[in-house]
Amino acid sequence: MAYDAKIPYGLRDDRLIHVSQLSRGERGNRCACVCPECKSPLTARMGEVNRHHFAHAGGNRPCAKGAETGIHLAAKQMIADNLAIPVPLLQATVEGKNSQGYAVRESMLIFRGRDRQPVDKAQVEHHMGNIRPDLIVTLAGVEILIEVAVTHYIDAEKQQRLEARGLRCIEIDLGDIPRTVTPAELASYVYDQARAYWIVNPKLAAAEDALRPKLLQAIERENARIEKARQERADEDRRQREHYERMEAHYLAMESVAAEKRRKEEEEKRQRLQRERQQAAEDERRREAAEKQRQQQAWEHERQLLDLNGMRRQAQGIIEACQRLETHWQQAPMPSQYTLPMAKRHVPRALSRMEITEIPRALATSIPYDWLYGVPPQEWKLVAFLEEVYTHGRLRQEEWIPILGIERCLSDFGYRPVRPLHLATELQNTAQHYRVLGDDSSMLALAQLPKPRDAIAEFLGELASCSGSQC
Repeated sequence: MAYDAKIPYGLRDDRLIHVSQLSRGERGNRCACVCPECKSPLTARMGEVNRHHFAHAGGNRPCAKGAETGIHLAAKQMIADNLAIPVPLLQATVEGKNSQGYAVRESMLIFRGRDRQPVDKAQVEHHMGNIRPDLIVTLAGVEILIEVAVTHYIDAEKQQRLEARGLRCIEIDLGDIPRTVTPAELASYVYDQARAYWIVNPKLAAAEDALRPKLLQAIERENARIEKARQERADEDRRQREHYERMEAHYLAMESVAAEKRRKEEEEKRQRLQRERQQAAEDERRREAAEKQRQQQAWEHERQLLDLNGMRRQAQGIIEACQRLETHWQQAPMPSQYTLPMAKRHVPRALSRMEITEIPRALATSIPYDWLYGVPPQEWKLVAFLEEVYTHGRLRQEEWIPILGIERCLSDFGYRPVRPLHLATELQNTAQHYRVLGDDSSMLALAQLPKPRDAIAEFLGELASCSGSQC
């Protein structure tokens, strides 16, 4: 425990003296003061540097509570000398809870309190049986116990004894004041009603008993107010709910009307579009019928303008031209030069690539329709043979030789059917389109004229029938 050697009050002739109340001649051991706690001699230190104070005389060990005991005794002495006490606020308060659990309080002001209340008499350390208060003061014939608390406060056991005897007691709290306090400073602390507290007072119990019916009434009023507010909120909620329900019904009705309107508009739009599509389809059918009628009229007009005799003569002329070509090319020898440029470029190289030194005799054999391309028959046969028949791929895979492939190859080289055949096709198409000369002999003869595929098929058949020794 720490010991405070600086003591502000000393005890002399059973009275507390502050070091500031000594004269210069009483300093040191001449102060004739003892420690309020341990009653050891004190010396008054009144130098020029440190604050003036009492200290235990040389050779005496400082005690633990000299300063606190001095302040405690000085406060009691000050009250007894001044015949005045601080009286705290005396107010009875009872508390309960409303239906929501919140506190409800009722208070009664008994005495407002005073910092300095004069008293008629003051007794120090007067015994009252098993109770020994610091002071007992008399105010208007009523005894009030005073307790000065510096280090020790009234405990629960003592408070119960005070209540059991119906006494009045005030506690003055000086526990936190400076230990070097002067008499003037001490007076300011002692006579401050904020530091005084009623420990017990019979008037409090009586006032609380009187307040309890008021508290119950206040709680009832508060609960009634709460219930009224709750009912008002419930009514307001119900009104709001009914309002929202009406609004929702109104909006649903409006939405239903709007939906019905949209449905009707969509139905009208659908019917309008359907009518427009039907009208457009009807217009299209009329246009098609009109166009078909116009075409039919044009076809009939053009059919009436046809020169059927001229068509017969043209058909006979085409047949005769084809016969002349057939006769001419059957007697034509193998040409020394090729007719078309691509044949001039590709055939010699193909012969060299395939190492063919002699033209196969099957190419020189006359077949039906070999006059069809209007060139020496051996020429187009040789081109077809070298480009599509006698190739490394055909020889390696032994594939079937497609007629369309040979026809496309000859077309790529520039070989076209002779013009009479082209004219025959046009004349046949005209007769079929206008439905004329269907049973005419000349037109039937045109239908028998060969096509390129017929000549290619005859050529492939000749190659197939030719044996290795013959070729």
